[in-house]
Amino acid sequence: MPFAPPVTRAVFPSNRTAPTYTVRVMEFRDILARRRMHRAFEPTPISREVVERIVGVIRRAPSGGFTQGSSIVVVTDEDKRRQIAAAFADHPPTQQFVLQAPVHLVISGNEALYHARYHEPDKLAATGGVEVTWPVPYWFVDAGALMMLVLAAAIDEGLASAFIGHPDQKRIFGELLGLPDEVVPIGLALVGHPAPDPTAEQGTSRMRSRRRPRGDLVHWERW
Repeated sequence: MPFAPPVTRAVFPSNRTAPTYTVRVMEFRDILARRRMHRAFEPTPISREVVERIVGVIRRAPSGGFTQGSSIVVVTDEDKRRQIAAAFADHPPTQQFVLQAPVHLVISGNEALYHARYHEPDKLAATGGVEVTWPVPYWFVDAGALMMLVLAAAIDEGLASAFIGHPDQKRIFGELLGLPDEVVPIGLALVGHPAPDPTAEQGTSRMRSRRRPRGDLVHWERW
């Protein structure tokens, strides 16, 4: 029987070679500084891997009672994106950048899941057997928080993003994407590589002139 060659160098933690990783880091402050509603996109497709990372933030989004009532429908199919864009035909500038964006993300909340969660034994035990009183519709609060994470995640990938709504979006997205009756969309997030935005400077100037003082927005100790 052949013998294995002698071991000439033992492998210890001290001499083990660690793999090398390249880590891309963007500071949170940088993401905030770049955050804006972009209104022009390149039609270049976004890879499935990148889109998965963006929508993966749903696992980190706030969720009252860990209900997990928010959802995202990812639309990259060109025909479906054209149908969504067609719903904005009454405002051609909006329709144009909706059509340009290669990734559409319909973000929704589901009120029924929250009521069901707060009728489970652990929640009823904390409230004396009755459902908690909802001071605001937290299903939309959570969906809005998810929306902000999605927009920030797109920026973190070096992409541009926007968020828009339509007065008839429940019907539109329900018909086009098969949303269940209890799933209510809060709007449409658009993601893609940024294209030159001819309205950017005009919008920035207008917002500067309308910017309210911080003291009108942030109150310390009391209003």
